[in-house]
Amino acid sequence: MATQDTARRSSVEAPDGSQGVADRSAENGLVPPRLGQVTQSEQGHLVLLLPPGGIINGSMAVGFADTIERLAVDGSLPMLLTLTGVESISRSARDVFGAVRCLAAVAVVGVSPVDRVIANFLLGGEVQPCPTRYFTGEDDALKWLSRYAA
Repeated sequence: MATQDTARRSSVEAPDGSQGVADRSAENGLVPPRLGQVTQSEQGHLVLLLPPGGIINGSMAVGFADTIERLAVDGSLPMLLTLTGVESISRSARDVFGAVRCLAAVAVVGVSPVDRVIANFLLGGEVQPCPTRYFTGEDDALKWLSRYAA
C-alpha cells in the first residue's frame, strides 16, 4: 500500500466535525485513522481503511462513498477495503456501499473470524455490482486486484 506521503488522500468528516485522518508518530510510522480514510495508491487502486473498533453507520458510509466517487471520476477503479477490527457495520451503511457503481472490483481484507462475519454481512445484501472477494492477507488481495487495474 502506498504511504500517506505519496498517495492521493481525502479524509471523511465525522458527524461531530472532526476529520478522519491518520496521525504520524516518529516511533511507529502511521497510526490508523480514527474515523477511516479513503486514499488512492500509486498503483492506481483506491484504498478504504475502516477504523479499527469503529461502528460504521449510514452517514459515515455516505462520506466514504462520496469520496470514492470523487476519486474515481475517470472510470472504474479497483478498491482495497480493509475492515480489520471494525466493531460493526449498519444495514444502512451496507446499502450505501452496495450502491457505489464506479468500482471495477473490491478486495475486502480482514484477519479474524469476526472480520469475516462483518464482511459476509457487508457483502450479503444485494448482488454486488462488481467482482468482490474476501482475503485474510493484503498481499493476496492486491495480487487479485491487479487483474482489474486500468
